[in-house]
Amino acid sequence: MSKEKYVVYIAVLTASFGYIFDFDSAVISSSIEVLANTFKIDKQMIGTLITIVLVGGLIGGFLAGYFSEKIGRKKTILYSLLGFLIGGFITTFSLNIEMFMLGRLVMGLGLGSIFLVGAIYVIEISPIETRGRNGTINQLFMPFGLVVGFWLAYLITNGLTNRFILDNSWRVLFFLETFQGLIIFILFLRIPESPRWLYLKGYKDKARESLGKVLSDERIEKVMEELDATSVSKKAEDKINFRKINKGVKIVIVLVVISAIFRQFSGINPIIYYAPEIFQETSSVSTSGYFQSVTMGIYEILGSVIVLFLIDKYGRKKLLFYGTLVMTISLGYLTYALFYKERGVYDVYSVYIYNLTYTVAFGTALTVYISEIAPNSIRSLGVTLFNVINYIFDITLTQIYPAIDLRSESLPFFIFFIISVLSLFFIPLIPETKGKTLEEIGEYWNKIK
Repeated sequence: MSKEKYVVYIAVLTASFGYIFDFDSAVISSSIEVLANTFKIDKQMIGTLITIVLVGGLIGGFLAGYFSEKIGRKKTILYSLLGFLIGGFITTFSLNIEMFMLGRLVMGLGLGSIFLVGAIYVIEISPIETRGRNGTINQLFMPFGLVVGFWLAYLITNGLTNRFILDNSWRVLFFLETFQGLIIFILFLRIPESPRWLYLKGYKDKARESLGKVLSDERIEKVMEELDATSVSKKAEDKINFRKINKGVKIVIVLVVISAIFRQFSGINPIIYYAPEIFQETSSVSTSGYFQSVTMGIYEILGSVIVLFLIDKYGRKKLLFYGTLVMTISLGYLTYALFYKERGVYDVYSVYIYNLTYTVAFGTALTVYISEIAPNSIRSLGVTLFNVINYIFDITLTQIYPAIDLRSESLPFFIFFIISVLSLFFIPLIPETKGKTLEEIGEYWNKIK
């Protein structure tokens, strides 16, 4: 296998983390009713079933940043996958609701960790020319997980007549999810460690060896020279003294926090919450939850494909800005339609366009950007901070949105619209990362005193 193809293979394998992440969402969404009957639980407990994996993901993501710096990207991913497998088996063979919740929590720990560290890993091992594309592949695979998960659930619940299998369909689905995780774990055993982490820890020879698997000899020497020039040596492994960090790094941290807030308050979770109601009221065909979920997944795939082909050519900022612009227009229309109670087929189109452009901007381009923007020495910290804030607001908005929606359907969307408008003023202020090595990006921030 050529080095170019090997990099793509690594990117695809790392992207399988995103696939599993959304496959899990499809499995739990499709299993709510049968789980409620199996364990005899009420609506409040159903809500907890959904959010428990997010809590696990929050904790896993928080811990992943520390361990990825301490023991390496590859080991953190492997241990996280192992935890995910253990949680998957506990969930699959649960005898009661307590056992099921424990399994879901452990699965969440693994999912949150591999998703975060995987994004860092693929950026650090990719050549500069294809770094954006490789980071995008991860987001491209996520909606595939959603589509495949709902498709399998549909086949099991609608294509089988065996009562025992139907009553235990959730066990079949979680077993299939766990089995896929096992395959990923086995394949990842042979993947090299991140060369930049190795260099950061002082293992220069191993870093050179790791680079040799993905770059030409000429490029290896250039990257090693850049690493030397930016003084990213073993000294960088010392703990960061936040009182003495330079102004540039402080700006990076602020940029990461603001980006995470803009991403969550763009309304993605409430839009997904609201979508079934729109489809039910405007189209007889779309009343099928399966059809709606698959269609949303297809639009996410389309958005990821757009980024895949354009991100390395036009850059991150342009995709972020124009994607957010169209997304904001869609939010504005939805706010108007909800306020004046004007329901129609245009609501459906607005949701689809919103989903497409959210995937382009905040779903994909921003994820790649955040993985690149921080200097090597604090990349784990930056990505961890971004993901932790996302999880916190994800859990919060999922819990409080239904209550707000009962009082005013349009108010939450008006807030999302205003915040999206503000993000249009923020995006032009951030630096572009297209065409720059990770070391050049780090040096840019280090020069700001």
